[in-house]
Amino acid sequence: MIAINGSYGTLENIYWGLPIVIYPFLSGLLAGSFVVGALYHLFNIEKLKPISKLALIASFAMLLLAAAAPLADALQPSRAIWELYFRDHFPYSPLAMFIIIWTIFVIAFLFELYYLFRESNIKRAREDNGIRGKVARILSLGSADLSQKSIIRDHKALWIISIIGIILSVLFHGYVGFLFGAIKARALWSDPDIPPMFISSAVVSGIAFVGLLYGIGFTLFSDKNKVEPDTLEVLNKSLVYAIFADLFFDLIEWLYSVRGYSSKEVYDNWHAVYSFAGHGPLWFNYHVLQIGLGLIIPAFLFLVFKKIRRSLVWTLILDFIVTVGVWEMRFDTVIGGQLPVKIGQGLVNLRIPFWGYDGYLTGIGLFGIGILLIFIFGYFLGWEHEAGEINDKNKEAL
Repeated sequence: MIAINGSYGTLENIYWGLPIVIYPFLSGLLAGSFVVGALYHLFNIEKLKPISKLALIASFAMLLLAAAAPLADALQPSRAIWELYFRDHFPYSPLAMFIIIWTIFVIAFLFELYYLFRESNIKRAREDNGIRGKVARILSLGSADLSQKSIIRDHKALWIISIIGIILSVLFHGYVGFLFGAIKARALWSDPDIPPMFISSAVVSGIAFVGLLYGIGFTLFSDKNKVEPDTLEVLNKSLVYAIFADLFFDLIEWLYSVRGYSSKEVYDNWHAVYSFAGHGPLWFNYHVLQIGLGLIIPAFLFLVFKKIRRSLVWTLILDFIVTVGVWEMRFDTVIGGQLPVKIGQGLVNLRIPFWGYDGYLTGIGLFGIGILLIFIFGYFLGWEHEAGEINDKNKEAL
């Protein structure tokens, strides 16, 4: 039973639970990570070269996993292919549009991974007789050309696909925000600011996520490379810019939804405002975890102190805090929009179970699968930078 205004009843419920919170969080990680990985190929930012492969591997893992989160909420995931691709609503419904974007993104990503790892796959296929060599032979699709001309052609293809991928990243995660913003029945969701706010926070979470993977991966699991302070500084500077953009949209959202200055409907819906104000159930989540610890404090420390920007320990600590803050943003948006009741006044008391499809165990399992996918892709594709893969003269030829 769900507690409403201190009494128990069944008039209102939280229908979009933890899996739907995880879904926009994962899609934000994939969009932001892809942007980080694509920056090197688009603008030849040499200091981002060591993490370009790692960022794209992480992004691809999150892309596959993002589709699993709503399936966990669907109760009958075995019907997914039929329901999503072959029902009458395809391709006209909002969910069908998501499936179209996701499918195109997967196809574009397969091309991206082919050209990104073609050179290393050919080398591994020649040198490794084990399972990694056999997989590399399959992934190279019979190609054995390692000439300078072919390598330059690979990077030209990566430049084009990176542009397409960034557009798809914006569409993919912006569309998630559109789905929430288009729901007029929920006062805190009916907001045109939600799509750009989702996109900006996705970039924030992606940079922080790649920073965590870079610091942990190159410290604990790398024999070829080490964490470079210059790379950390570029990442953390980029994170500061992304946080400023996110804070701008959060300010607009705060004025619109939390304070209700721009919408009489939201202003009159006092119990919706109460979710985030005063001693409401999401006051601490929003003001402290999402805005204060998640955005303002990391941005201040990275902006003011150069030693912190170049410090591995501080980067891991602050990137983790930023990632938690973005998680709180997704939680506050998905759950906060459902707390105000439609009938009467008051708020729904949310109780997340440990077991069940919408429980903590499902969330732990989804994140565990994501980490496993990153390890699997990293093992077979090779997430570390190979020093001899392409030189600066070749890059200048592009």
